[in-house]
Amino acid sequence: MSPSPIVRPAAAVIAFALAACGRSSSPAPPPVCALPTPQASALPAAQVLRLGTHGVGETVSFQVPPGTGSVTIVQQGTQPSAAQTVTHQGEVLGNTVVPWTVKVGGTEFFNDGAVAPADPAAWGTPNGIGSIYFGTEAVWTGSMTVPNTTNMLDYVDAHGGVPSGSWSVEVNDYARECRGTTGCVVGDGKSGYPAGSYDVTVLLKAGPVVSTGTLDVTFYLVTDRLDAATAPASGSVARMEQTLAGYLAGAGISLGTVRFVDLPPATKARFAAGVDADDTSPCGEVASVLQTSGPGNTMNLFLVNHLTSTQVGTTRVVGVDGTVPGPSSVGGTVASGALVSVEDLAVGQGTAACAGAVNLAGCGADGTAYVAAHETGHFLGLYHPTESYGTLFDPVKDTPTCACTACAPPTQVASCLQSGKPGASTYEVTGADCTKQLSNPSSPCGGGENLMFWLRSAARSTGALTAQQSRILRANALVE
Repeated sequence: MSPSPIVRPAAAVIAFALAACGRSSSPAPPPVCALPTPQASALPAAQVLRLGTHGVGETVSFQVPPGTGSVTIVQQGTQPSAAQTVTHQGEVLGNTVVPWTVKVGGTEFFNDGAVAPADPAAWGTPNGIGSIYFGTEAVWTGSMTVPNTTNMLDYVDAHGGVPSGSWSVEVNDYARECRGTTGCVVGDGKSGYPAGSYDVTVLLKAGPVVSTGTLDVTFYLVTDRLDAATAPASGSVARMEQTLAGYLAGAGISLGTVRFVDLPPATKARFAAGVDADDTSPCGEVASVLQTSGPGNTMNLFLVNHLTSTQVGTTRVVGVDGTVPGPSSVGGTVASGALVSVEDLAVGQGTAACAGAVNLAGCGADGTAYVAAHETGHFLGLYHPTESYGTLFDPVKDTPTCACTACAPPTQVASCLQSGKPGASTYEVTGADCTKQLSNPSSPCGGGENLMFWLRSAARSTGALTAQQSRILRANALVE
């Protein structure tokens, strides 16, 4: 099996096709579907703060008790006529819903207008800008989970939880930021669009972040190769579960209850030839599949026959998330889970390749499990340690990074992205570029073996996770 990009941060695609921390540049057309209404969380009522519907520009306040281990802010669209795209300096972007500011006791911990340094080592103190990170496309439904940075983990260590007291969120989306900005057009630039409005829900998880946890998984079967009655007895499925459990164990997470759910025959037939991973709009095929998820405090993984993409050349897309992070415990949204291709699932089944240790080169079930684990990592809040062009890095300081200009082969350094938009010849860092640190600890080129690296490689991907990445995963409300 050839190297495969795993996840595109904007829609997290394991065949990374987005730059700029996953903010997609694929056009999203105006809605032509029935957009979902706000869905409820499956968490106990004591952990859920329903803050109602608010328009962009409004500030919403809520209280976080002392000793809270994590906070997730979920915003779901309620104005279907709002613009679904903006065009900024010629680039079409989805109308991402993201808070303009997040404050605690009046102190700003997040500001969408403040550009943090690409290198997390240069970020500020644990109690200010740089403590919360957001870098993904999230149209109609967006989430923000805290902690998701080293700075906030440091705060949690020092105070026994995330900041307590009065939090405030200024509701916002890209269309609001676009209006009045030179070189930016809302929607098609011709029609008038009402301002966005969003249902705001806050999910709380008691702290501290424990050293172990359990994650339940629901496999929704979009594929016609499996059905819920027989899938548990399939040798390739059993191997996939076993390998997935191993990857989760690396983060201190046990695989809990596993369920299989058939989607209707008409849905399976519609996507028999594959799902278009390029259209991340709330009316696109990815969103249409994710909306079929039911309620439950479970990781939703949708097994599909194939994922199609024209954005990544010859590199196959094998997995895609709705957004990073996902709306944990909230089913039925355009972002409630991740899609995983099963086109390689049966490869090597019944042979020695699938009988011993994990074998990404010869056992398709192991490769499928790797994708499932990677997409789960995105849904729970992790980004790529190094994005494909080697210019942007995650906000976790103990993940090795791999700058293109330092790590690319000498003959390719001139093709590294220096500024502006990438082109067809722009170099993308590989596993070979980014695993030099394993044999030479003084090398600045690491992270290619990490579960969250943008590219899966049979030779170099071990599924490793750092201590801080693991803590971020276990802090998510989905992990019990």
